[in-house]
Amino acid sequence: MAWTREPLTESELDELLAAADERDLDHQVTIYALAHTGLRADELAHLRDDWIDWQAERLRVPPAEGEWSPKTEHSARTIPLKHPGTVRRLRDYFSYHEAYDATRQTVTNRVKRVAAETDLRKKITPHVLRHTYGTLIAARGATPQYIRQTMGHADLSSANDYLQYAGTQLDAEAEELW
Repeated sequence: MAWTREPLTESELDELLAAADERDLDHQVTIYALAHTGLRADELAHLRDDWIDWQAERLRVPPAEGEWSPKTEHSARTIPLKHPGTVRRLRDYFSYHEAYDATRQTVTNRVKRVAAETDLRKKITPHVLRHTYGTLIAARGATPQYIRQTMGHADLSSANDYLQYAGTQLDAEAEELW
């Protein structure tokens, strides 16, 4: 596990989400979507309404379309949308827009602006929120296959990193409690 920046804990994520709730819908969608889907910044920047199956509450990252091309062939994937706050914000956003239609830099800037309004000391980037998603689902019992598939990894080694990190976090938390 050679991450340059550690994922957020649940309480740190709650603080970031609270800060996002003080901003406009663009900022809320950015933080909630990155933290609860595992999307990469570039994937969010290209997110379109037709990528989302609203009935089934699933987001489909397509293999390639128009100018959009995913990072790897494994990046094309389906992600269940299970966080109610994220679904609500995406619905609100896409009731007025056909696409997120931003640049990768805009996504990064929005994350930085929201993070600056918290007391968190960690450097928070879109990729940190991707790691946060991976560790949170691992801590909640996701299988390596589920992690690999929803995050768009080529093999299970990356998924196992999230499981290992989540286990380390749980051990550290248990030590603090006992």
